Amino acid sequence: MLKRKQSSRVEAQPVTDFGPDESLSDNADILWINKPWVHSLLRICAIISVISVCMNTPMTFEHYPPLQYVTFTLDTLLMFLYTAEMIAKMHIRGIVKGDSSYVKDRWCVFDGFMVFCLWVSLVLQVFEIADIVDQMSPWGMLRIPRPLIMIRAFRIYFRFELPRTRITNILKRSGEQIWSVSIFLLFFLLLYGILGVQMFGTFTYHCVVNDTKPGNVTWNSLAIPDTHCSPELEEGYQCPPGFKCMDLEDLGLSRQELGYSGFNEIGTSIFTVYEAASQEGWVFLMYRAIDSFPRWRSYFYFITLIFFLAWLVKNVFIAVIIETFAEIRVQFQQMWGSRSSTTSTATTQMFHEDAAGGWQLVAVDVNKPQGRAPACLQQMMRSSVFHMFILSMVTVDVIVAASNYHKGESFRRQYDEFYLAEVSCSLE
Repeated sequence: MLKRKQSSRVEAQPVTDFGPDESLSDNADILWINKPWVHSLLRICAIISVISVCMNTPMTFEHYPPLQYVTFTLDTLLMFLYTAEMIAKMHIRGIVKGDSSYVKDRWCVFDGFMVFCLWVSLVLQVFEIADIVDQMSPWGMLRIPRPLIMIRAFRIYFRFELPRTRITNILKRSGEQIWSVSIFLLFFLLLYGILGVQMFGTFTYHCVVNDTKPGNVTWNSLAIPDTHCSPELEEGYQCPPGFKCMDLEDLGLSRQELGYSGFNEIGTSIFTVYEAASQEGWVFLMYRAIDSFPRWRSYFYFITLIFFLAWLVKNVFIAVIIETFAEIRVQFQQMWGSRSSTTSTATTQMFHEDAAGGWQLVAVDVNKPQGRAPACLQQMMRSSVFHMFILSMVTVDVIVAASNYHKGESFRRQYDEFYLAEVSCSLE
């Protein structure tokens, strides 16, 4: 009887869907929160919430004023729905007490945080409609976390059919690797930030007309196009006649007018290094350095920066991600076992359709002669030396084609040589 009594207590405990939309067990108490159509409705509402926050912008309301009330209505309905879901989960599982309480489940904490952000966004929109808060105020940044609710619509796919211990070990190892690569990235950012401060400094010297006076700098005072210059006569770019190289900051221009890209101090320098490492407009930074300082500094600095930060670190990050997925694949193979027999030979295999319409994996003898050509020629064509020869001839063909451009009537005789070279490369 004691055993039967304990089992009845276990059966009386409700099991609800608090994880990433997991399926319910057969002995669960089916409440409204556990019904499949409720799960589908909540996922659809998550997408609607993202659409609503995308429409909630000052310019959108300026062009389409009714959308302000449409988004307010949608957010109100979503707020009541998700709040009811949160209260139901707290009632079933408890708030703090118990091993499966609401605050001890990570997905529940995430859902509660999304409900809180939805409440904050709705209250903020009430203040905006009442003209208590300006729509362009920084308070609008409180809506930034709201798009994360999209995770609710797709977290059903975030499943790994692996034991929790294996997943934890994989995430731990990959997390350590990502942490090491992040330290690697920060090291190069700090290194090139310090080098930028030491090798360059400010980019505030520009070519201006000779009659430019402090406090009276206009667009007409600058060269067309605006050009950086070097105050040293033997370094950088020298201004043409009628212009002189002057520091615009000394002439009265503020930092906001001059821009924040440069190597003035370590903070701005790290920001500039990150901007150059993104490979978006980094050549313009290099041109500024070339015009303002000796060229060899710019060439050395930016070439090594692109190599280490934009190429090396990026590929290391990609390698870490690939290794993580490879580790997951190995764990799956170890858990499921080998599903097909593997051959120990080094022969090439291919799928072949038999007479019955089925597919079979058959071995292919690559050394078997194919066609009517002599076996020695076929073996030569499969050799690595022949492949390297063809690749070298392709390279020569590209160089010849790139060297052929219009040079005027005096170079017409050289066209015959280019023609013969192209014919030779085509025949080969």
